[in-house]
Amino acid sequence: MSTHEIDKPFGRITEHNHYQLMAKISGLNKTLYGSAIPETIYINSVEHSHAIFPELIGLCLNEKTLESALWSYSDNRFLIGNCDDLFIEKGQSHTRVRYKNHAPHYVNNPSAIFNLVLLGSILKSYSPGMSMQIELTESAVHHQMLVNDLFNKNCLLRQEHDAIILDNRYLDCENTTFNPLLNRLQKSHVSALKKQIFKEPPLTAAVNTLIEHCYLSGQETSANSILEKVCQDLRISRWTLNRRLQLESATFTQLLNQQQLLLSMRMLRESTLSIQEISDCLGFSSHSVYSRFFKNHVQLSPLQFRDKGRSCESGC
Repeated sequence: MSTHEIDKPFGRITEHNHYQLMAKISGLNKTLYGSAIPETIYINSVEHSHAIFPELIGLCLNEKTLESALWSYSDNRFLIGNCDDLFIEKGQSHTRVRYKNHAPHYVNNPSAIFNLVLLGSILKSYSPGMSMQIELTESAVHHQMLVNDLFNKNCLLRQEHDAIILDNRYLDCENTTFNPLLNRLQKSHVSALKKQIFKEPPLTAAVNTLIEHCYLSGQETSANSILEKVCQDLRISRWTLNRRLQLESATFTQLLNQQQLLLSMRMLRESTLSIQEISDCLGFSSHSVYSRFFKNHVQLSPLQFRDKGRSCESGC
């Protein structure tokens, strides 16, 4: 995984990297907790999950009915990730919620049991006395007594699927604390996050962001050091970076010059830095080289551009 992937809010990582991470976490959990994750993780599944995924859990806890909460959990699980699948199969008298874990066998992945426990806890917030049945493909479950308590001792092992089964009469249970205005705001926010997450930015956008960060941090200012930093953060070679940028009709030099121009215009408008200081910040070898670069693109010298901006502000 690259630094860019890790640091990006709501960033996605590849399925391969996800399972590699799960395998590492599984080994760490065994070191920290022994053979099982602490039962507090299961007992407080809603609280733990809300701390990490407040948008998803908050919405699921503020739907009008239990059925709406069920569908919200299913439709918006992309906030957690989308390596596994959740299927809602509504029959005449019962509804089956089936969880499909796609993790390879070498990954000791408790996603199925945890997701079903989490969903069961959310549904019970709508109807605390409701009875559900849970079916698990495992032959043994850690903290089975706890799972039995949540599902009214209806925990079946060695089943064909991992699933929750509930009576359809519970689907109409209403949320006594339902807040319709908050619900609309939550759904609007989740919808915006969905567009953000699934709008995969091109490599050009990622490189632009990293170049800008290099200049603003002041850690790397030369073209070569910025190129090395970008390749390091994206975990790709120079050759791969250039080849993939070519597919987007761009080159690293073009993007570097573009960011130098955009940042210099911003600094000239918004800062009190001298022309020499801006030139140094953006990695130019001299004041004159920077001035020629700027004038070639803007048809004004840096000083003329700054003065023109100030006169415009005075006139306004």
